[in-house]
Amino acid sequence: MLEDWILNRIEIEKSKDKLSGADLSDAKLIKAKLNNADLSSADLSDAYLIQANLMDADLSDADLSRAVLTQADLKRVNLSGANLTDAYLNEADLTEADLEDAELLEAHLDGADLSKVKNLTCEQIEDAYIDKNTKFPDYLSISWSQDDTFICKLNP
Repeated sequence: MLEDWILNRIEIEKSKDKLSGADLSDAKLIKAKLNNADLSSADLSDAYLIQANLMDADLSDADLSRAVLTQADLKRVNLSGANLTDAYLNEADLTEADLEDAELLEAHLDGADLSKVKNLTCEQIEDAYIDKNTKFPDYLSISWSQDDTFICKLNP
């Protein structure tokens, strides 16, 4: 028999087009197939989305605070206005994701692929945790010092 969290994940995957404003806080959505989902304004705080497929999903204005999105596929995701405070995005792929006005305070971006994100600012990066494996877009320049601190600059 399947565990309750897996059955719950399957039900959520089936209704992925109707999740705007949904309360999915604390949900276990490990490896969930939520590509193209409408999760705008959804509460995903403290949710486990490890290795989830969220490609092309709408997460605008969603609460992802403390969510675990390690190794998640976030290609072309709309994260504009999303709250990613203290979220774990380690090794996540954010290729072409929109981060306009997203809150990245203490977000963990170690090894994340941000190389082609849209609307990322130095202020957002300075609020987050990054490492030398984090990939950045061409419009930002990150310079590391010997004590593992960094300076972010907008390229002209």
